[in-house]
Amino acid sequence: MRRRSLRRSTYAAGVPVTVRRAMETDADGLARLAALTFPLACTPRTPAAVMTSYIASRLDPGSFRRHLTDPSCTVLLAESVHDPVGYAVLVAGEPVDPDVAGVVRRRPTVELMRFYVHPDHHGSGTADLLMEHTLTAAGARQAAGVWLGTSEENARANAFYARHGFEAVGIKRFRIGDVWEDDIVRERPLDAAPP
Repeated sequence: MRRRSLRRSTYAAGVPVTVRRAMETDADGLARLAALTFPLACTPRTPAAVMTSYIASRLDPGSFRRHLTDPSCTVLLAESVHDPVGYAVLVAGEPVDPDVAGVVRRRPTVELMRFYVHPDHHGSGTADLLMEHTLTAAGARQAAGVWLGTSEENARANAFYARHGFEAVGIKRFRIGDVWEDDIVRERPLDAAPP
């Protein structure tokens, strides 16, 4: 089996996909991609107006610019022919949510706050490539582990994270608008070999 390079891979139709650190000039493209991908991770009960409001206030270009200038954040961008096709946002530091702090076992830790891939690239290997870079970036933060929260109803995401060594360790509440949903907290040690 041919191994993929951590720098570049070729997927559907021979189009190369690369992953790099995002820059402030990428904020608009990241926001457009986020607006497209975020609803795919929401439950069917999440009202459309709530999703729209969340995207406008938390996934807008200004929010991405704040992440990109925050020293505790790392933003990675997967792109194909200069078009964003995936992104990840890592946040170093102790979890502020007490439910998460109580179940995450490895310190120091990094949160994988966002991890999304354009639907046209689902199943193409783009997510695997982005995850390789994400784990490398988390390790560069000298973290012992990385954690994330994902909807308990998102079977595709949960299967993907499990394949990449993220074990379910607890539950946390996630608020979107006035709606509370349950997220599975998953954690992966950074000293573990890839599954």
